Amino acid sequence: MAGSEAQHRHNNGNRPAVASSPLPSSLNARQPLTYVEAVTPQLVERSAQLAALRSLLHDCTLGGRLVLLSGEAGAGKSALVQSLLEEQTTTRSLVGRCDDLFAARPLGPIADMARTSVGPLRNAIGSDNLTDTFDAMLGELAAPPCPVIVVFEDVHWADEATLDLIRFVARRLEALRCLMIVTHRIELASDHPLRRTAGALVGPCVSRLTVPPLSLDAVRTLAAGSNVDPVELHARTGGNAFFVSELLAEGSPGIPPTVRDAILGRAALLGRAARNALDAAAVLGRSAEVDIICRVAECGPEAIDECVGAGLLEGNHRVQAFRHDLSRDSIELALAPLRRRALHARALDALMDQGDIVQLAHHAIGAGDAERIVDLSGRAAKRCVDLGAYREAARLFGSALSHIPANSPDRTQLLEGRAFTCERTEQFDGAIAAGEELVAGSTDEQIKGRWEAWLGGVCRCAGRREDAWALLASSVARLEPLGESVDLARALGLLAQHQMVSSRNAAAILTARRALPIAERFDAEDVVVHLLDTLGAALACAGDDGGIALLVEAVDRARKCGIHHELTRSSENLGEALLARHHAIDALAYLDEGIEVATNFELRFSRNALVNVRGAALLLVGRWDDAVASAHAVLAEPDVAASNRCLALKLLGTIRARRGDPEWAAALDEAWLLALPYGEPQLQLPLRLARAEAASLTGDHAALEREMRQTVASTDGGDVWFAGAIAVWCRRAGIDWEPQTKLADQFVLMLAGDFRGAATIWDALGCSYEAADALGQSSDEADLREALVRLNEFNARPRALQVTRSLRAMGVREIPRGPRAATRANAAGLTAREQEIAALLAAGFANTEIAARLVLSPKTVDHHVSSVLSKLAVTTRRHVARAADALGLDLKVEGAVGAI
Repeated sequence: MAGSEAQHRHNNGNRPAVASSPLPSSLNARQPLTYVEAVTPQLVERSAQLAALRSLLHDCTLGGRLVLLSGEAGAGKSALVQSLLEEQTTTRSLVGRCDDLFAARPLGPIADMARTSVGPLRNAIGSDNLTDTFDAMLGELAAPPCPVIVVFEDVHWADEATLDLIRFVARRLEALRCLMIVTHRIELASDHPLRRTAGALVGPCVSRLTVPPLSLDAVRTLAAGSNVDPVELHARTGGNAFFVSELLAEGSPGIPPTVRDAILGRAALLGRAARNALDAAAVLGRSAEVDIICRVAECGPEAIDECVGAGLLEGNHRVQAFRHDLSRDSIELALAPLRRRALHARALDALMDQGDIVQLAHHAIGAGDAERIVDLSGRAAKRCVDLGAYREAARLFGSALSHIPANSPDRTQLLEGRAFTCERTEQFDGAIAAGEELVAGSTDEQIKGRWEAWLGGVCRCAGRREDAWALLASSVARLEPLGESVDLARALGLLAQHQMVSSRNAAAILTARRALPIAERFDAEDVVVHLLDTLGAALACAGDDGGIALLVEAVDRARKCGIHHELTRSSENLGEALLARHHAIDALAYLDEGIEVATNFELRFSRNALVNVRGAALLLVGRWDDAVASAHAVLAEPDVAASNRCLALKLLGTIRARRGDPEWAAALDEAWLLALPYGEPQLQLPLRLARAEAASLTGDHAALEREMRQTVASTDGGDVWFAGAIAVWCRRAGIDWEPQTKLADQFVLMLAGDFRGAATIWDALGCSYEAADALGQSSDEADLREALVRLNEFNARPRALQVTRSLRAMGVREIPRGPRAATRANAAGLTAREQEIAALLAAGFANTEIAARLVLSPKTVDHHVSSVLSKLAVTTRRHVARAADALGLDLKVEGAVGAI
């Protein structure tokens, strides 16, 4: 059975005794209930999972470990964790759970842990400083005398700050001594925030365990001695341990149609006072203090004892909890609406002097108390903002706004909070609605101009291009007569940004240079950084490498001043500028930093944009599986902006086309529909090129020619970001087109027919697929053979088939098929070159030493090292030897070097 929060708590490593009320004599006589309690279904067939947890705890002597423990509701996850805790009588543990509330408690599990902590966590949890809390958590786990067990229960209900903390600790596991167990339900929606967190938790220190349903044999064992048919029981419950235990405990001759009926049926046997207590407990959450339950239910402790005796609650004299979430859900859903509101109102009154502010807001919303909703939701929203839980904050600001009069003086502050938090979480419709009301409700020209500029920026991100132009022009026109100000500099900066992304680079450069001295005179460093970023990006788009230096300066200044939103934006633009020059390896360092900052500070739009750019960089260096994972990470986000979804689909469609997956068309078609409203060449031109490449790979020359003619019609040829690729694809489509700018050397060589020379440059840049593709355009047999080998290693079937046909047209008969035999036979899928590099990594060679030894460029080695780490599923070179050994790979430096 699932243990309660109170049962999980430890104090200095010693578990307190759990006091529970004795069963009433009438229930003691119920054989099925007594039998189920003796056998504990949630622990049947769980020896393998328990052994795995023990092993991971033992491994913590070498560094921290994290295990994601998943299973359906009722599978027995909590019981499994409880069993481990009961075994480890000398091991300190910190246990916290997440609750199913209207708005999740920010860092709720950490607050639970802090109550039993004697370390830095106890003092830090009361602070509104998220960094202090995170550092305190590390302090608890950094150097204990023996490993600590840290349990986050039910993280499918976690707030964003808690998910951030889990990721924060997970990235530092190697330096810690703890076993972190994160339990969650396996049945999650595709857009659930936990999916994104789980996807980011990878590496040798992270494990995944699933608590599966019970087998038929297990159900037979549990049902032995009862009058229940085990085959029917297993079929009706699907082996869910909670369902099995509930239905057996019901003790009725037949099986109720649903577990909910079984729970409600048992609840119906309670006396009035006990049922009031059960209803109150359901409204209060998964667990609640006994005295609070009594106050809300207006009952005595004996009513709670009756619930315990019926097997519906469990705990001790201080805290009681439902045996399972499904029990609480069933009871709460059965409440009549008016009764539910009344219970929430009593809970609010009972907790006013001691409840968490978010919990109080939850009850105010449930009670429908308009006055208190405005007060508590507003305060709770600000608390959530302080902790970085912006999604919860946006929801709470919305609740407060829906209950406050339009003429209230407090409405403006709530609108500002709603606008800000909706923008941060990519809920652009909500942000725009709040911003429009702020503009309409103000009579101050300065304030109107400020919010018009902000609205223009949000409309651009939302794909409302014409609205963005109108708002930004109106903002500048409104603010200019008022004289120079920070607001004017910011409005000009947003206008310059819109000009830049619309490829009006000359105008963007002029606008940014006009605004920059204004921002500097007012010491508005965030505006200065924004302008440096926009100016640098516009110059880079125009082919001026001085723009790269300005982008680097923008990143450095944003980092120095802690301007997080500008750091992420500058990192994205710098990454894109480097990527446009095909310096993918150089771009990754800035992108990784930007993603970390955006993740830590819940800058969702920037994070998704950065992940997309990183995916494009990974595609360029040949790490296609990692690029696909990046695309899926963005697509799994809730409320993802159309531009970010478009870029993720473009990345996914490109890889599908290269691998011969027919689903490429659906991805690229949807991406194109999403890109149309933006009207931005930076969004549309790469998508057209991706569609052209896909048409070429499918042999549809007419579609290739059509795409390239449309591409040429939409560009003046002066944008160096795309000119080289456009020129090459026009040549392949049979279209005469002359770019109006200097092209990169590899494109010049390809247009001149020197495909070997172009491939050499592509290889030096770490772009192996592009090198193979270039060789595949050659008329030299040796070039084509090498291209075929390389393409097969990428599993790029369509392009490999085209090269095969070229070889056959030349009369070549002995043509290799598929990946090299050595690659197919390799347990990790390493190519021969990657096997060589893996051997040198295992022997302790640095990248520069590997480059010298194998006569490769450092960037090519960087690419191969990244691919090796990815295929071996490790995050650092220190773990290569251990991972290879686990797969049975023979890494010998002598053999690898001898093969050069």
